Amino acid sequence: MRLIFCVEYLNVWKRFGLPCLLLLLITFHATAQTGTVTLVGKVTDEKTGKPLPFANVFINNSSIGTNADENGNYKLANLTIGNLEMAVSFLGYETIKQTLRFEQPGTKTVLFKLKEGMELQGVTIFAKKDKKRERYLKIVTRELLGTNQFSKQCKLINPEVLRISMDDDGHLTAQTKSPLIIENHALGYRIHQDLDDFDYFASTLYYGGSTRFELLVPKDNAQKKLWRANQKAAYQGSLKHLIASMVSDSLQEHGFKVFQEIPDSLRIFKNVRSQNGYNTIKNHLHTRIEQVRGMRLVQPGELETERLIVSGTRLEIFNMQKKGRSPYSDMGYSYTQISFPSGYMVVTPQGWVVMPMGYQISGELGKDRFANLLPADWKRED
Repeated sequence: MRLIFCVEYLNVWKRFGLPCLLLLLITFHATAQTGTVTLVGKVTDEKTGKPLPFANVFINNSSIGTNADENGNYKLANLTIGNLEMAVSFLGYETIKQTLRFEQPGTKTVLFKLKEGMELQGVTIFAKKDKKRERYLKIVTRELLGTNQFSKQCKLINPEVLRISMDDDGHLTAQTKSPLIIENHALGYRIHQDLDDFDYFASTLYYGGSTRFELLVPKDNAQKKLWRANQKAAYQGSLKHLIASMVSDSLQEHGFKVFQEIPDSLRIFKNVRSQNGYNTIKNHLHTRIEQVRGMRLVQPGELETERLIVSGTRLEIFNMQKKGRSPYSDMGYSYTQISFPSGYMVVTPQGWVVMPMGYQISGELGKDRFANLLPADWKRED
C-alpha cells in the first residue's frame, strides 16, 4: 500500500452525488454471512516449480500469518470473509502481494509463485560506514520510526539491508534488498518491512511495501501488561480509532470532531443590505465546512464484514482530547485532513482498512510511524 501524507476527504451519498456505479455498490447490502475462510496452498519458484520451504505467508499489515512447511505447503485458518491483502516472502526472492476476496466461508486454495530477487536498479549504494550514508540513515530512521513517545524504544536491527540514495533533485529515496526488521520494545512487536518505495522530500514522506508483525515474547507479566497499556495508548486518537468511531457513529463519545468540506456548488452566499439601501451579494462564504456524524460518512458494504467510508470532499478531523495546532484560532486541537481520490474506501467495523483506494492523509495522523503503529488485526478488547 502506498501512503501519501497530504489530504482531502469525500462524502457525497445523498447530498453531493457520487457516480451511479458507486451508488449501486453502496446501496447493495448482502444478507449476513457467517463462518470463516481457511486458506491453503503452496509456495513455489516461478521458473522451476520447486517448493520454497518455510516461506512467510501473511496478511499484509497484520500479525496474522504462518510459515510454509518443508514442502512449501501452508495453511491459514479462521480468516474473516471479505478482502484480504496477502503477502508472501522468501529470502532471495521478490516479495509478492495479492488481494483476494472471499464472499463465502470454507476452504480456499491459492498457489503463490515467487520470482528470484533482482538487484536494485538506479540506486546509489553507500559503504556501511560512509559519512553520507550515516547522515541519510538518520533521516530514514527518523521518518520510519517517528518522533513520538515510543520512538526511542524502537530500533532498526539490520539497517544494512537499506539501499539509500540522494537524488540530484533533493529526493532522499530508499529500498530494501530483504525485509528491514524493526523491534518495537514499547508495543511488543518485531516488524518485518519490505520497503518497496521510500521518498522523502520537502518534509513530505511517501512510502510503501509489505508489513508483517510478529509478537515479541515478554520477559514477565509486568512487561506484558506494560505493552498492553502502551498499545491502548497508541490506539487512542489513531486512524484505526477514528474509523471504528465513524462506523459505530460515536465520534463525539470518543473525542473526535469531524467536519466535511462543502462543495463550491452547494456553499451558501449571504445576502447583505448595503448602506445605500440596495441588496447585494457579499462576496464571502457563509460557511465552508460543516460538522458531520459518522452515520453520514459510513455506508454498508457488500458483505456484513465490510463498511464503506464515502466522501467526495475533504474531511477535517479534530482530536478534542489532544492539544495541537490547526488552521483555526478557536480550535487548538490535534488536526488532520483526509481525502479519498476514489471517493471511498472499504473498512471493517473494527477500523481495519481492507481496501484503501489510495486515501491521502496529512496533519497529526499523517505523522504516525512504526513507533506507534498497531497491526490491523489488533483489538482493543482484552
